[in-house]
Amino acid sequence: MIKKFTVKGLVQGIGYRPWVARLAEELNIEGTVRNTGGIVTIIGSGDEEQLKELYNRLSVDVPTGGFVNSIEMEDLNADESYSGFRIIQSDQDIGENLPLIPADIATCQSCKKELLDSRNRRYLHPFISCTICGPRYSILERLPYDRDSITMDDFEMCPECAKEYTAKDDIRRHAQTIACKNCGPKLAYKQISGVKIEDNHNFAGNPAKAAVHRKFTSELLDNLNDGQNGKLEDNLLQDLKNSNQDLYNSILHIINGGILALKDIGGYHLVCDPFNEEAVAKLRILKHREAKAFAVMFYDIEQIKEYCEVDDNEAKLLESPPRPIVLLKRIYESKTKLADNVCLTSPSIGAMLPSNPVQIILTRICGPLIMTSGNASGDVLETDDANMEAWLTERAKSEEMSGVSMAMLSNNRRILRPMDDSVMKVVKGRQQFIRRGRGHVPSPIPVDIKGELFATGGDLKSSFCYIKNGLAYVSQYLGDMESVSCQRFYRNEKEAMTTIFGFKPDKVVVDKHPGYFSRKTGADYAKDQLSLTEVQHHKAHVAAVIAEHNLQGQVLGFAFDGTGYGDDGSIWGSEVFAFDGESTMERVAHLKPMKLIGGDEGAKNCDTILTAMLYGNAISRKESTAEEKIIAAALDNNINTVTSTSMGRLFDAVSALLGVCHYNSYEGQAPIELENVAATTKDVYPLSIGVDGDTKKLFTDIVNAIEENVDKAAIARGFIHAVSDYIQNVTDKIAGEKNIHQVVLSGGTFLNSILLENVITNLEDKGYEVYIAELLPPGDGGICLGQAYLSQIE
Repeated sequence: MIKKFTVKGLVQGIGYRPWVARLAEELNIEGTVRNTGGIVTIIGSGDEEQLKELYNRLSVDVPTGGFVNSIEMEDLNADESYSGFRIIQSDQDIGENLPLIPADIATCQSCKKELLDSRNRRYLHPFISCTICGPRYSILERLPYDRDSITMDDFEMCPECAKEYTAKDDIRRHAQTIACKNCGPKLAYKQISGVKIEDNHNFAGNPAKAAVHRKFTSELLDNLNDGQNGKLEDNLLQDLKNSNQDLYNSILHIINGGILALKDIGGYHLVCDPFNEEAVAKLRILKHREAKAFAVMFYDIEQIKEYCEVDDNEAKLLESPPRPIVLLKRIYESKTKLADNVCLTSPSIGAMLPSNPVQIILTRICGPLIMTSGNASGDVLETDDANMEAWLTERAKSEEMSGVSMAMLSNNRRILRPMDDSVMKVVKGRQQFIRRGRGHVPSPIPVDIKGELFATGGDLKSSFCYIKNGLAYVSQYLGDMESVSCQRFYRNEKEAMTTIFGFKPDKVVVDKHPGYFSRKTGADYAKDQLSLTEVQHHKAHVAAVIAEHNLQGQVLGFAFDGTGYGDDGSIWGSEVFAFDGESTMERVAHLKPMKLIGGDEGAKNCDTILTAMLYGNAISRKESTAEEKIIAAALDNNINTVTSTSMGRLFDAVSALLGVCHYNSYEGQAPIELENVAATTKDVYPLSIGVDGDTKKLFTDIVNAIEENVDKAAIARGFIHAVSDYIQNVTDKIAGEKNIHQVVLSGGTFLNSILLENVITNLEDKGYEVYIAELLPPGDGGICLGQAYLSQIE
């Protein structure tokens, strides 16, 4: 008896074919397995019981990182004969099957064990991987997923690797990224600027570093220089010095206070010692990143727990295959303290674990390291070696970077698409994305959306998505479209996904904002051949959560953010919608509209926003400055003004009023710093927002509290609680009138953990079912899914 099994799901790039081969051999089944386009086809020859057992095992088991959506089985001509079970050459899929492709996967425990085992031939091999780990999407040129369709095709296998590739019981059987020190990619260290790093170091001036780098002290390096055995377990550093001078030099560069540009799986990271305040300060200058906290990479969970509080949900995220950055609560009383300029005012540390062999080796030896995106803030993550060298060389010429030691650790494995680290956190036991990237893209999200379409998303923290066969393929974080490099990145990724997945949409969905780059891109794509649908920004925010959770029936949705083009042409941002579950999403509440100064500068200058809001609420302070009088005149005469209901701008105004932040040097800075201040206390100064959205009493009470010298942190926390109470009061009013039990919270404002925890607790205590975005960011990085959902009913 011969049967053909067609397996659909995430079954490529995870070692599925060798897994099937081992299974068939275990069951004494003869035949073949191959990749066919984006699916896997299996031919099995055996008796009825054997083939039935094969089907059952295929239905319930799958290698790590994969999943099966369906298995089709059909009878074939029984006259054909097979000898053994073989993995055969891939062919193309002639059907309409949508391929599922794995994201880049962190180094597995088996490979990590081999990496640190001095008896293994891949000991300290910087590119060790197997069938269930290593780069995937970032090196994929086309389907099917085979050696000749990924950038590892640049490297010819040596005889030993070729033998492992076909060995039945090897973890690298048909591993497309298989390589070793003899035949794989190579590292290359190059110092760009500063004094040449010497092979010695003295920690005497940095006791914190000496304490935290438990296995790496000046005494160790002195011993190495004297030819003695170092104290590091298994003499790891000495072995590294003997086997990979480039990686060894990189370690010396970091511990001597240098900045290292490290080429990783999805692009470059910039690395430095988080205990060296001077190095961190220079890294801020290099990146033009004066105000945001840096992420820190640790060797393992136990090391993280020395600096952060970690619950079970957070530990699970940290150790998951994507290895995201996870925001964790800082422990201020830790024995060894990070430099103050690593986290600045943030009560959290963006902690992460190593995702590839080089990072494992670096953190094993150096301990915690700053690991931040390799680009200037606002630009696309760099993947090209020449571009990175040119950028560092040019920056080194500036007076502010004078004397700073900078170096590169590059490699000759091509990266086809930038893939920034994913950033996540846990709130009330629910995961929340801040940025969705490496490790999660291009994994699709199942949705109840019909047809095939392209949704362009927005222009801030942009991402787009394709919909086909009930799956949403959402791109990685693409940046802000005001940057030309980000626009280029957007176009390139759109074309790449179209080519790899074979998308042929018949509809394009765009934001209503007439000036958005994403809208223009969508319109150009549609031209006269595809239908073009406009969806309002904040409705898309709410709809994204509805689509993710496949909610049925009525929903009350809150979309709070900084800006979005409203149906009436004004700027919205505190929107509440009642969705009837079928075709109508009605705007039912919002903050009182305020006249503000327009333009990009108007949205960044918190003092200008505050002045406009106080003026609009007829609240005067004791003394008016000349600038405040000019703003008032502009508002009176409608000179460069906009009308806004933005919740984000309200946060900006309160932040400025309390003297916390006066200017948004990056998006959301003022609200973030306001939350940081609020997090320093449990005291709540009583404040309120009218259920009709009026903020006059709110501002009046804050001004009075400041004059009475009330603690600034208590006022900040009181304001956040006032927003939470406003949501509760609006919900009780509207949901009560319309008999709604499901509440959606979306928009960037809900990245405020104090607010979100409060709102969820209060609403659930009253019996409401509360939903947030858990598979996509709540901000503009998720609106493409909402656009796609609403395009069915708009």
